Amino acid sequence: MGRLIAFILGGAALALYTPQWFLGQEQYTQYEDWWKGILVDGWYEKVFKQGPGVFAGLALILLAIRGKD
Repeated sequence: MGRLIAFILGGAALALYTPQWFLGQEQYTQYEDWWKGILVDGWYEKVFKQGPGVFAGLALILLAIRGKD
């Protein structure tokens, strides 16, 4: 179960990191505006600026713990 959660967290981290690499500037601006419209004030910065690192870190910790089994 820990590995499954680790892969889900890692996938969430990638889903939040990669759009800025593959979208053009205009598309990324539209993407950002879309998310800012959905999320409540202040949550955009928490989810997109800090969230991917937290998700990736938790995924690595879970894989390290469950990898010993």
